[in-house]
Amino acid sequence: MNITLSIKITSSILEQLYKKVLSGTILEDDSHDYVFYLNPALSNQDCSAASSLEWLNTDAVPCQHQLPSIRVSTIPEAPVCVKRHSQMSDAREMMLLQLTVIKVMVTRILSVETEIHAKEKYRDVIKILLQSNEIDSKLICMFQNSDKLLSHMAAKCLALLLYFQLREKITLSNSWIAFCQKNLSGYSESDEAIHCLWTLTAVMKEIFKDTCSEKTMTCWRLPRHQWAST
Repeated sequence: MNITLSIKITSSILEQLYKKVLSGTILEDDSHDYVFYLNPALSNQDCSAASSLEWLNTDAVPCQHQLPSIRVSTIPEAPVCVKRHSQMSDAREMMLLQLTVIKVMVTRILSVETEIHAKEKYRDVIKILLQSNEIDSKLICMFQNSDKLLSHMAAKCLALLLYFQLREKITLSNSWIAFCQKNLSGYSESDEAIHCLWTLTAVMKEIFKDTCSEKTMTCWRLPRHQWAST
């Protein structure tokens, strides 16, 4: 399949998924198929749009993970001569869409206004995403990206996912703990230390906003997870 066409199909599905989650609609399809579209197509070492393009050039294309509840309009085959920088721009927009949907989905899970069955489906999707795809490692890589918007969105997503894990009593990933230990173990003014502190601050803000009775325990679990192996 043409790379540009793959990006357009994936982006179209993500846009419709965003609208569904934003409105609190119950998701009808298999959770693993939603995870396929939400998982950034990156390696832990290369978090650029170019890496995403390489993934889209493999057999892992959208047609293998159809979502019956989401209809994709017919998209004409893009000409082979489409310039690579245009594909890179489309891949960047696709990654921003993925991060936006993840952010809204976690926000919906945390909201008391979300219908219980919709919330359970969103929770299932996020748990599978956390379990199967090293999403934390990818977001850590992405928020060190030179693209400021992509970096900011990745950091916001990571903070919400960390908070979700704390609330759900899910063990935080080794990659996040190692990242914190490496960059906060001494006095540092590196970009990595700043990213780490910003993310931890964002997690703390979410904890303080929470109205649940376990706020103190949630707050206590954060430093325990960060420094348990130091």
